[in-house]
Amino acid sequence: MVNKRGGSERIEEINFLRGFGVLAVIAIHTTGYFTAVENYGSLVLVNLWADTFSQFAVPLFICISGFVLARKYRSKFPLKTFYTRRIRSIIPQYLIFSVLYTLVNNWDVILRSSPGACLLLLGEKIWQADGSYHLWFFAIIIELYILYPLIIKFYDFVKQIARAELALVFFLIVQLFWMVGVHATPDIKVNCIAYFFYFVLGIYACDYFEPHRQSLTRLTPLFLVMSLALTVGAAFFTVIGLSAGYRYYAIPGYYFMGSELIYPILRVVTFLFLFNLAAILVQKRGVGARILYRLGDHSFGIYLIHIFFTQSVINILQADNIDCNNWLFYPIVYIVTLVVSYFAVRLLSYIPHSDYLIGQRGSHKSSGV
Repeated sequence: MVNKRGGSERIEEINFLRGFGVLAVIAIHTTGYFTAVENYGSLVLVNLWADTFSQFAVPLFICISGFVLARKYRSKFPLKTFYTRRIRSIIPQYLIFSVLYTLVNNWDVILRSSPGACLLLLGEKIWQADGSYHLWFFAIIIELYILYPLIIKFYDFVKQIARAELALVFFLIVQLFWMVGVHATPDIKVNCIAYFFYFVLGIYACDYFEPHRQSLTRLTPLFLVMSLALTVGAAFFTVIGLSAGYRYYAIPGYYFMGSELIYPILRVVTFLFLFNLAAILVQKRGVGARILYRLGDHSFGIYLIHIFFTQSVINILQADNIDCNNWLFYPIVYIVTLVVSYFAVRLLSYIPHSDYLIGQRGSHKSSGV
């Protein structure tokens, strides 16, 4: 469904996809504690599967970014306007939360350090996107924003002389080689190249969205089955490593190469399933749909702030001897983090100029990408 607000078209399904994405992000940062479980067993296996499935979150957000940018900026567009809007949409929020997370996570060190050392620490954390473990996403998206004018020119050039699918294949091959290299060579780091395919997939989806938006709805059950089966397949290589007696972070990198070949297929199939589910929710408009839509509206702010609450809940639970070895740990951390993060962002959205803090204006319109 397409709604017109203030003269601009808004695709309602996108907001539901953002809602799915933020649910998956919190799932990743909850189930990921399976890596610290003492004994390999069913608790580890269930959370590994949930974590592997939920890894669609960042690729989905990046795909949505490519989609939204391609709708707004094609052919010749003013670079100054483009970069000014991109900076405003992400840099203030990134800087503020980098400082906040650095202060919270390094408070003891800061109290013992000189002002110059504190400023140096802040500068390093901001430059390395390391104020908190989830802020690496900003480094990726900033790099993609910087490269977008070149990416869209290359994509349109290939589309004009041949087929857009060739551009997709090219970026997929580059991404796969890069990620295999990441696991084979420790010196290679994850950066925007690891997400090229998903970004260009968003551009491609923008081009062919309207003609094909209803054509695959009958395949929704198949997409679900495929997504679950591929999740088990992608996690299989980690299971082998754990079964061999390795702790998660000691598993040799080559164990994960097979997973990297499965991930693009898994994520594309999952995207299709979630989009079809979003299309259904657009029509239903029940309580669950309204809640998910609100989560999508506030997804950026929730992404920024939720780690504060995740860490707080974990500290409280551990004080009561409930840790990652306990089944109750995971649903409690997930539910409390989600609920408190949502209401915190809702409250913050009423602050004047809150879009510079959480990407959300007091009018409660989504700030977009």
